[in-house]
Amino acid sequence: MLVIDANNVNDAYEKAVYRMQDYGVREDSRNGPVIVSTAPVTTIYNRPTERVLFNTARRANPFFHFFECLWMMRGTDDAKWLDQFVGDFSSRYAEENGKMFGAYGYRWRNHFGYDQIAEVCSRLARDNKDRRVVIQMWDATCDLESSKHTKSGSPAKDVPCNTQLYPRIVDGRLDITVMCRSNDVVWGCYGANAVHFSFLQEYMAARIGVPVGRYYQISNNWHLYEAVESKFQSDNLEDYPGTYPIVQNWQTWDLDLSKFFVDPMGASYSNSFFLEVALPMWEAHRYHRQKRGDEAARWAKLIRAADWRKAVLQYIGAE
Repeated sequence: MLVIDANNVNDAYEKAVYRMQDYGVREDSRNGPVIVSTAPVTTIYNRPTERVLFNTARRANPFFHFFECLWMMRGTDDAKWLDQFVGDFSSRYAEENGKMFGAYGYRWRNHFGYDQIAEVCSRLARDNKDRRVVIQMWDATCDLESSKHTKSGSPAKDVPCNTQLYPRIVDGRLDITVMCRSNDVVWGCYGANAVHFSFLQEYMAARIGVPVGRYYQISNNWHLYEAVESKFQSDNLEDYPGTYPIVQNWQTWDLDLSKFFVDPMGASYSNSFFLEVALPMWEAHRYHRQKRGDEAARWAKLIRAADWRKAVLQYIGAE
């Protein structure tokens, strides 16, 4: 087992580059040649809410990462909604009906017949020492032989790479351990995963009534696709610009999320996160898509979260 002990996602990405150089071996995979670690890798995020990656070689899409989190928290599997942030997303990952077979949010909140997040938070709020709390993403009844559950009869385009999440209260803080069967370091581990699961962790911590602790990501197969090797480069680390809490009132947060999906600009929100972070990001993206750079930059500068503001301004070329 290899361990990367990092402050935040930028520190983790930097350290991962050197770990892959030291322990990676080249082999073939289902999706092309990879460099893969010879042992599982655990990444420890000591400050998981510092989740925005600024590596210039990677050039992560902050709009996609941010709004995919909201999409997941809503518990949906409608992949076409994400096409507005990555144009070919649904064609790559959705089935013929436009649904994403292994959508994490849907697995968290609907797939198993109840809301796992609500149940786990309720149990840990009652008993901080409860060890029988697991959030499941992998479903062996349909994922091992997914072709039996698709209309086409072909294997599903997407089954969960992250399989389970174990929450635990340690020293009064919420830690999470995320298990991953197969983890691409560029797009997955230090791209989307670091945002998705720290976002969920922060929401759960607020709902339980404790601060955020550490986030452990255990990657059984930790790999880099040779096709994007140029994106996995060391960068000059800077001080993290600052964060903004995503939850001010957990009891109204899910309602605010629903309002946002219906009418982002027309809704009133109890959680300032939606008004001061999500809404200006939405508008910045809308104008960016229309190639109206000045308006996109104007809205980007209104984003109260310093980290997302910086990422958006860099991405749209306004900083």
